[in-house]
Amino acid sequence: MFARGAAQERILKSIHELYERGPNASANASANASIGLLDIANDDLLRVKCFKPRKKVSAMIIGNHSAGKSSFINWYIGESVQTTGVAIETRGFTFVTSGRKRETLKGDATFAFYDYLEGLQSVEGLNANIFTEISTSKEKNFSCVDIVDSPGLVDGDMCYPFDDGKVITWMADHVDLILCFFDPIGQALCKRTMKVVEALNEHHADKLAYYMSKADQVEKEHDRQRVLIQITQNLSSRIKNSHAFKLPTIYLPRDDLTVPIPNAIEEVCEDIDKAIRLTVQKNLTTMKEDCSRIDARIDEVLATNEVNKKDNMKRSIRGVALMLLGWIFMMLSIYIAALEVFATPIIAHSLRKLVPRVPALESMLPQEDGEVRWSGIKHGGAYAFGASLITYFIIQYTKYVVWRLHPLLTKKEHARLHQYKKYITSFLEIRDGLYREYFKQLHQS
Repeated sequence: MFARGAAQERILKSIHELYERGPNASANASANASIGLLDIANDDLLRVKCFKPRKKVSAMIIGNHSAGKSSFINWYIGESVQTTGVAIETRGFTFVTSGRKRETLKGDATFAFYDYLEGLQSVEGLNANIFTEISTSKEKNFSCVDIVDSPGLVDGDMCYPFDDGKVITWMADHVDLILCFFDPIGQALCKRTMKVVEALNEHHADKLAYYMSKADQVEKEHDRQRVLIQITQNLSSRIKNSHAFKLPTIYLPRDDLTVPIPNAIEEVCEDIDKAIRLTVQKNLTTMKEDCSRIDARIDEVLATNEVNKKDNMKRSIRGVALMLLGWIFMMLSIYIAALEVFATPIIAHSLRKLVPRVPALESMLPQEDGEVRWSGIKHGGAYAFGASLITYFIIQYTKYVVWRLHPLLTKKEHARLHQYKKYITSFLEIRDGLYREYFKQLHQS
C-alpha cells in the first residue's frame, strides 16, 4: 500500500511540475532550463485557457456535531492534529495536509497556501475561523490527500460567525470527495445536516459517501438497526439517487469490544484511495487534452501567419498600384493648375505688371483684348482641376484602407512556436511514462 501511495504521489507531483516548471525542472536549477505547460498556454501569441492541477486530492468531511470527523482524521494520519470534543462555538474549517515540518497556519496564511480558496476570502467571519494543520505523517495515503474538517452542523439558535452552509457548498465545487458522517447518538437527523446534504446531492452526488460513525457506542444490534433505518429513510426522501444509497457503520478500531460490530472504516480509506486513483487518471487525461489544445492553437497561429503573409503581398501590390495611380492624378492636377495660371487673362495681366517684358514669357501669356475674363469658366479648367484633386484624395484614402497590413510573426516568435511544439511532444512522452508507472503500481500488492 505504501509503495502504491508513493507512486501515486510521484505521478501527481510530476504532473503538477510539468504544468508549473516543465520537464526536468527538478534536475535543472536554472530558471531558464525549462518551461512549464502553463507558461506556454499563457504566452501572448497563444492565450490558451489552462489550469494547473493540484498535487493532492481534496476530501471534505461533513456531519453533525460530535460525529467523529476529527477523530477519524487523527486516526487516518496517525497523529492527533485535530482536537476532539471542543465546544461548537470554537470550531471552524481546518485543512489537514502533509508536509516536511509540523506547522499550523491561520487565516490569511491558509488562503495564501491554498490559492483556489481566493473566492472564500470575502465570506464574513471566515478568516478568523479557517486553519491549516501540516503534519509529517506518512500513514496510509495521507501524502496524496488534503482532508478538510468542517464545523459540526446542529439545530437550534446556535450560529457560527460565518455562513457554514455557504462555505460547505462552495468547497464542494473544489473537492474530489465528500464524506458525510452521521452520529447515532447525537444529532444525526438534525435539519441543518439534512438540508446541507440535500443541497450537495443536487450537484455533487458522485462525490458523496455516507457513513454512520461511532457505531461502537451503540452496542445493541436492534438499536443500531433502528438508527440506521431512521437515517436511511430520512435521507432517501431527500436525495435523488436513493436506489444506490448505502450507510455502512464505522468506528475507530478497538480491541475491547464485548460484542463484534461490523466496521467498514476501511471502506472510508478505500473511498479516499479511489478518489486518488481517479484524480491521477483525470490529471493525466487533462494533461493530454491541454497539450492537444495548445498544439492545435500553435498550428492555428502558424497557419494564420502564412495566410496573412500572402494576403499582405496582395494588399501591397494593390497599394502600390493605387499609389502610382494617385501620383498620376496628382501630376494631372499640377498640370491643369499650371495651365490655368498661364492661360488666365487676369493672371497674365498681373504678371505683365510684375515682371519685365520678356519675349519668351509674353508668348506664353494670352493677349489682352481689353476684356479680363476667367478662362476656367470658359474652358472648364477649374472644374477639371477640382475633379482631379478630389480623385487624388479618394485614391489616397482607398490606398490607406487597402494597404493596411496584418501583423506577422517575427523570426524569433516563429522559432519560439516551433520550440513549443517540441516541448509539447516531450510533455506527451513524459505523460506516457507516467501512465506506465501508474499501471505498474496497480499490480503491486
